[in-house]
Amino acid sequence: MSEPVFSRRLLLGWVGAAIATFALSLYFMGRPGEPGGTDAVSPSTYSRSAIGHAGIADVLQRLGVTVIKSRESSADKLGKDGVLVLAEPRPTAISEPALRALLDARAVLLVLPKWTGRASEKNPGWLATAEEKPPSQAQWVLNLVAGGGEVVRESQMPAWTTNLLGGRRPQLERPVQLMRSGALRPIVGAPAGILVGELNQKRTVWVLADPDVIANHGIAQADNAALTLAIINRLRGRNGPVVFDETIHGFVAQPANPLALLFQFPFVVATFQVVAALALLLWATMARFGAPQSAPPALSAGRQGLLLNVAQLITFAGHGQVMVRRYVQETVRETAQQLHAPRGLTGQGLAAWLTRVGQARGVTVDCAAVIREVEQLPDRRRGDLAPLVRIARDIHRWRREIVDGRSRHSRGH
Repeated sequence: MSEPVFSRRLLLGWVGAAIATFALSLYFMGRPGEPGGTDAVSPSTYSRSAIGHAGIADVLQRLGVTVIKSRESSADKLGKDGVLVLAEPRPTAISEPALRALLDARAVLLVLPKWTGRASEKNPGWLATAEEKPPSQAQWVLNLVAGGGEVVRESQMPAWTTNLLGGRRPQLERPVQLMRSGALRPIVGAPAGILVGELNQKRTVWVLADPDVIANHGIAQADNAALTLAIINRLRGRNGPVVFDETIHGFVAQPANPLALLFQFPFVVATFQVVAALALLLWATMARFGAPQSAPPALSAGRQGLLLNVAQLITFAGHGQVMVRRYVQETVRETAQQLHAPRGLTGQGLAAWLTRVGQARGVTVDCAAVIREVEQLPDRRRGDLAPLVRIARDIHRWRREIVDGRSRHSRGH
């Protein structure tokens, strides 16, 4: 029985991690989060920072006005009495042709940009710092409806000499942002410039120069809230909705394609789990890579198999010369004892005596020549084994012929 690919502890760890990740993904999917697309402190109805517009949206809803935060085609949601609010559009979030298309709605409130901010690290949703945007960004927005107009910023609060909205007085942070244009009819204005202007052609477009009137930090100051309500009520029809377009801030609706959802948070967590599970399943069930490895030959039982394995080991180690030399020496020694060679004979003397005995008995193998040949062999060498086999056979035949006689152990036998 083969061992499992994963140990029990590792498998339990993977299962526990998968369950915890799945539970965490369910938690995030169940949370009512804000739509993605931009930061939480930008000037939008999703932002509760000082420069955000969530406050005016909440006020309108409390007053029973239908408020729509649109992240897709806003024109389809206006109906015949709605007003489209384009509050502080960003050039980096929407193209000029797309913004001009939104300005073709029946009634539009266009708010020029003024502030930008950096999010606080200690308090999520708050601003750490707020800075003025370059006047060129507000000028870019104004040029879409009143080419040739000019954006100005005043260090002092102007004296409002024109106010067609019931005398409501705005309170703004300095510098006060105003505009000058002959194409706009002043609704709220001063000698220094226009705060609220009307462009009345085939459609009704009101331009609010300073966003402090509707921003969270200014909605509760002086008559700002009342002024904002007066502007919206003049633009919308009876019971018409107020549509805040959020595509101009980078917010987009979730794609309808379910395949695209698989690669967006939090659904991408489940996608990763499925891919990881399939990869682990393939790894655990895959038997091998490439061609199958051949099984090693089985060891044969018995004395012959044992001798064959020993011979192969000796050959692999390169000790064949040593084994043949020992074999020749032991064969000569045992044969001399069997033939009752004179005591004290060794080396060349014993070889000469055995040669004379062999000649007398008609032996065909020269014992002295075999001994000389085996002594000249190197101690260790890997190569052709034929000479070693021949020496072993010659010394074996010599012993049989000199002991038992040539007739019983001929070359043919």
